[in-house]
Amino acid sequence: MLLTLHALRLLGFADTESVAARFGQDPHDVERLLIDAGANGWASRSAFGGTRGWSLTVAGRIENERLLAEELNGAGGLAAVSAVHAKFAPLNAGVVAVCSKLQLRWLADGRQPKNGIDEPTRQTFTQALASLSDLEVRLTAVLPRFSGYAERLERAVANAATEPAWLTATDRDSFHRIWFELHEDLIATLGIRR
Repeated sequence: MLLTLHALRLLGFADTESVAARFGQDPHDVERLLIDAGANGWASRSAFGGTRGWSLTVAGRIENERLLAEELNGAGGLAAVSAVHAKFAPLNAGVVAVCSKLQLRWLADGRQPKNGIDEPTRQTFTQALASLSDLEVRLTAVLPRFSGYAERLERAVANAATEPAWLTATDRDSFHRIWFELHEDLIATLGIRR
């Protein structure tokens, strides 16, 4: 149940296949778990904008946090995850600032540049990615479910070389979207608020 509820928390609103794909679970198993979560009041199924999906309820968020705390304590990972979060916080401030700057610039221009991004912007993202790669190794040593963030971020940076939307778009696995998910994953795991 932990991975299913946690995937739902990270994704916000998602169909069964997306919830299953987040942690590589079998969709049929996840469907059963989501139905059970619904019966327990932890998740609700709804339709929005022509799509159907699941979302966590307040009780589901509380249950997710309980399961995360149990997982963290069982792995003896509090010190390691706290240390990673402390290193992540300044990286997060820089990435969020650059993403906001890009979004505001593109909004003011009325479009995104067609030929990729400038070198200083690319360097900000590649440096954040390099730092995160080391942090991911430290995280996965205690909680393997943290694997994959660096690979996804690397793919977003590579795609942004020709299509800048891969840095901040909400309609794809963009750098900003992945980064936000990682931040949520860290604070949820540690039981802290933004």
